[in-house]
Amino acid sequence: MTTVAIEEDFKQAMRRLATTIALITSGRGDSWAGMAATAVTSIAGSPPTILISVNRNASLHPVVMESRRFCVNLLSERHRDLVGIFSGAKKGAERFESGLWTASDEGLPVLGDAVASLICSVVSTVDVATHSLFIGEVDRIANHPEIDPLIWVDGRFGSASLLE
Repeated sequence: MTTVAIEEDFKQAMRRLATTIALITSGRGDSWAGMAATAVTSIAGSPPTILISVNRNASLHPVVMESRRFCVNLLSERHRDLVGIFSGAKKGAERFESGLWTASDEGLPVLGDAVASLICSVVSTVDVATHSLFIGEVDRIANHPEIDPLIWVDGRFGSASLLE
């Protein structure tokens, strides 16, 4: 297979990987930055560690590099509108005009009604192709009582609720 064919097949394969949409945020004060992402992965449970992948051209990248902290806000069906906003419909601080945003003790933007928010400290960074992989040790977590993640699969929204 050619490189182009592999890259196209890879994109199609990844469209079949259903995952929760997250808003990854960082910054302090008036320098908040954020982006919508599905490239979030649990690495270890002890200590709790996760990995995020951020394009080096994204506005979030230099903010995470400087602060060495980030927050992963897992989205719910009620956050559908935020995905477009954090995917480029708005820029910079305007992204935080929608949603229930508060500052953590460290100054990070935290979505108050997220399915879960994980505040992390960067312990390692690896550059791969056009992206940086930030490995973060989880410092604090806020879990929402309702588990209803907003899912992204095949370029579309889906949802998954746990019913008792």
